[in-house]
Amino acid sequence: MRANNQRSPLVLRANRLKSNREELLARFLGQGMAAAATPWSPDGIMLESSGTVENLPGFTDGLFLVQGEASQLVAYLLAPSPGERILDACAAPGGKTTHLAELMKDSGELIALDDSARGLERIRENIARLDLHSIEVARADTTKELSGKLSALYDRILVDAPCSGLGTLRSHPEIKWQRHDNDLRRLSGLQAKILERVANYLKPGGVLVYSTCTLAREENELVVEAFLAQHKQFELEDAARYLLAASKHMVRGGYFQALPHRDNTDGFFAARLRKVS
Repeated sequence: MRANNQRSPLVLRANRLKSNREELLARFLGQGMAAAATPWSPDGIMLESSGTVENLPGFTDGLFLVQGEASQLVAYLLAPSPGERILDACAAPGGKTTHLAELMKDSGELIALDDSARGLERIRENIARLDLHSIEVARADTTKELSGKLSALYDRILVDAPCSGLGTLRSHPEIKWQRHDNDLRRLSGLQAKILERVANYLKPGGVLVYSTCTLAREENELVVEAFLAQHKQFELEDAARYLLAASKHMVRGGYFQALPHRDNTDGFFAARLRKVS
């Protein structure tokens, strides 16, 4: 509770295709800014005070994107490779989408879906500023069947599901007054429906990562456990195998969970699932 009443630091993710964290950090420090490398993500920089993000050095050149540190670790759990076909099923505003493209060296086919016109606009803005070319953006409702090219099978799928956002109270304190018990029930049903639908488009042997920015079991472990109970062709993999040593402590029972009071990040959850048959 105490941690959630603290102000969240501004965290950036260096665009590894245009620069690297060390160069960007040196640039900030050289201009007298209070900046430090994030302890868990190898791409992150924390700023104590920044003013307007658009005025930061390197913004217009696409050298970084604003993205929380725990959120940055999700792309490492999916562990994409250049040349793969990947689906980001709930992509707006594009933080994880663009990170995946950078880890793929902007080589391959990355499909970014969202059901919001404004969300798609934000994805396109970020793609253009970061100068990425492997991402295709499309509007789709992932609770329903995909059609045409979108329905072809994928090597990896990310489901960063719509959620209550209860892990982001440091930056969105208004959520304390806006969420109710019935929201958790409604959202867990939506999350299960999206997971059920998009899992059909994963190749045998492929990987699906389910993630949320909430700490509610109803939206996290219980959704994954119910899915696994009904889909024996999927198995839970140990998330710790795909994280750097510094962040392996965030894994319990195979699940990734970042905690505000322990890790100075947003509360985040993720499960890595493999389709074994």
